[in-house]
Amino acid sequence: LPTDGVSAESKPLPKISIVIPAFNEAKLIATTLEAVFQARTAYQGEVEVIVVDNNSSDATGEIAASMGAMVVFEPINQIARARNAGGKAATGDYLIFLDADTLIEGDILAKVARSLGSGQVIGGGAWVEPDSGWFSRLVFKYGINLILAMRNVTVGPFLYCDRRAFLEVGGFDEELYAAEEFSLAKRLKALGERTQKKWKIIRYDAGHRIVTSGRKFDKFGGLEMAARNAHLIWMPNRKLRQKNQCKFWYDVRK
Repeated sequence: LPTDGVSAESKPLPKISIVIPAFNEAKLIATTLEAVFQARTAYQGEVEVIVVDNNSSDATGEIAASMGAMVVFEPINQIARARNAGGKAATGDYLIFLDADTLIEGDILAKVARSLGSGQVIGGGAWVEPDSGWFSRLVFKYGINLILAMRNVTVGPFLYCDRRAFLEVGGFDEELYAAEEFSLAKRLKALGERTQKKWKIIRYDAGHRIVTSGRKFDKFGGLEMAARNAHLIWMPNRKLRQKNQCKFWYDVRK
């Protein structure tokens, strides 16, 4: 029972900070933010939205600022640095790292808050589906997502964690140009083992959707996308530390 004179029901919900790294995403950032702001209305707690302009040459930062997002500038074009810049600027209790071409719908914010608020979870990810053709959606939604969940692996478009834990493990590894989410998850899982907290993948249900752009699925095909992302798990660290070895993930997203 609470002992501070305030009932558990009347306590404010945890503040969530949504961090969106963006490089030359002027075509999509407005749609992404509109979805975030709509999802925010379904959560009763405070939600902070941070867009990290990762040295864009287009109007990504200006569009985000005009829509009311906090804009942080990161001059070095690297996903890990962009995500860290947003994480360091965040003031929320919980962090969500969302790709700039990914839409959230429904009650996913409440699910993140419940997961972390249970005291048993340190972070995790969620099932994601592409907005491309029906076959790619089905393969990813009920095939790849299930395999990743069984291996407790988190994909990049959506990752959540406790902010204090994020800072404690040092955030994303800025020596990596890809697979930085796997590295962070590994260190958070290790911290979770020491503090009796687990890594949790939020699976799909009727209450929410997380839809990522299918532009790379359309360009490369679902099977190649799956193979390239699976390859990250076994790719040597020395290659992950070389940007020219990670060009696929820095390809200008059209």
